[in-house]
Amino acid sequence: MSIKELKEAVLKQPSLIQYGIASSLRPKLDFFLSELGIPHEHIGRIIYTSPAIMGLSLNTLRLKVASIMKLCALHPYEVGMIVAVSPPTLFLSQKGKIEPALKYLALALSLDEPRDLGELVLKAPRLLRQGLETSLMKKIDLIAEALPSTNMEDSNRVAAGILRQNPALFDTSNAVITERIERCVDAGKDVAQYLLPSTKGRKKLFQYPTREMGDPIFMSSIATFDSSLLKIYPDAASSAKEMGLKRADIVKACTNGLPLDGHYFSSLMYPCEVKSKSLSASTADTTKAVYVSMFCSGGIYPSDSVEATRGQSTTGGFAIQIISEGTEETRLLFEMSNAANKCFGIRVPLGRERSGDKLLTVFPLVNPSRNRCDLFSCASALRVLEAFLATKRKDVQLFYDIKVHTDSTYVWKFVRDQERLMSLGSCFTSLEMLSRMDVTDGSSFNVDILHPLARSFSRLNGQEEPPQSKNHRPFYNSRVNFCSSFDGKLQPREIKTLKELGKSAAMWQFNREKSFVPK
Repeated sequence: MSIKELKEAVLKQPSLIQYGIASSLRPKLDFFLSELGIPHEHIGRIIYTSPAIMGLSLNTLRLKVASIMKLCALHPYEVGMIVAVSPPTLFLSQKGKIEPALKYLALALSLDEPRDLGELVLKAPRLLRQGLETSLMKKIDLIAEALPSTNMEDSNRVAAGILRQNPALFDTSNAVITERIERCVDAGKDVAQYLLPSTKGRKKLFQYPTREMGDPIFMSSIATFDSSLLKIYPDAASSAKEMGLKRADIVKACTNGLPLDGHYFSSLMYPCEVKSKSLSASTADTTKAVYVSMFCSGGIYPSDSVEATRGQSTTGGFAIQIISEGTEETRLLFEMSNAANKCFGIRVPLGRERSGDKLLTVFPLVNPSRNRCDLFSCASALRVLEAFLATKRKDVQLFYDIKVHTDSTYVWKFVRDQERLMSLGSCFTSLEMLSRMDVTDGSSFNVDILHPLARSFSRLNGQEEPPQSKNHRPFYNSRVNFCSSFDGKLQPREIKTLKELGKSAAMWQFNREKSFVPK
């Protein structure tokens, strides 16, 4: 890529110069090069023609590529060829454009095998950018209406056959096709023969050398592959080499859906069926899944909306409610309560509450606010999990599948991208984490809470510790995901009750501090 092209790319997308080299630009360039197999010179063309692509998240890019791979039975290198020819394809909405268009083409053109659809897209990589109703559907109608058959069903079938043989017609404007059909009819020629592919046309941008491609592998930190992807490998051998594992273990993990070293693997040939029953494929027959949901909510007193708060001290508190499945609930709640005693200095009494499924405590840090209390409630839930699971390291019979729910939109914006959270969790210091986030002032991010949260999340999902860490080890018998409270088992009324409990913990601490102040 020349300096002139780089200047033009920056003029088109000035934010390019704001992206972090290590955190944003280099990983995306590596994605195009190693995961999609796009040659260096064509990566430069992608940036030059569509620089805004560098602003998309890696997870978004991988999910769009994976969607095309699955529906079209294509290798990632073949999707890379589509992207190199038509970079704007990656701007298309996965659910709103890519998948509806591919599903329509498979149905309308009677393409029974996904690979047949893939071959069609490879011949006309720009067709996904065409409008579904205004272009793809319209072209079938235009060709069908020009055919001599009186039966519309037969005409549509013949039109579909023409487009299967010459998919480049999808890239042609409706006006040009109409004009070609009119010239053909005026000359008394056969429309079906006239629209078949010609040896003329534009030269292909590039082609991959002929080689045998293996079955691609998807890697994710969570059991489902439709919301998060950590990497796309060209084959099992490549993933095994990079992960330091055996190829047979990767293939086995793909077929049984069990986590391997804290990661999940899937392939197009052997799509995994998630079982979440053990920490590795070797213990699949002897393990049992334990499903745990933890609902977190924080509160302050007096509330932010009370004008009398000005000039007064504010206290914070939070509540955690635990719901478990798959094992003896009473015993698990008792052990969770013991783990909480090790983590929290002050536990708030629950009064007549006897179920044992709720934990109430006060906010121990400075500057309590509603956002800080909500974020700290989730960080504290992870601390409790670590203390609890530390007693279960030798118990290989159980695998803990845990969902931590938050009712705070502020917290959700930090934890919804769990691939990013795993990346932040690999940072040993908060300063390192801030540099990866491309910020210098951590106060607006509540880094004193966010950094411990990310570190705990990383360990609980089996990610290896940084070399500087001496006192912590990853857990291989658990998986943790963050969710919204409204996507869990609690009803809205119960979520509101938990919110009120968090505020009551703050009120309890406020009254306690007030009683200690001499009059």
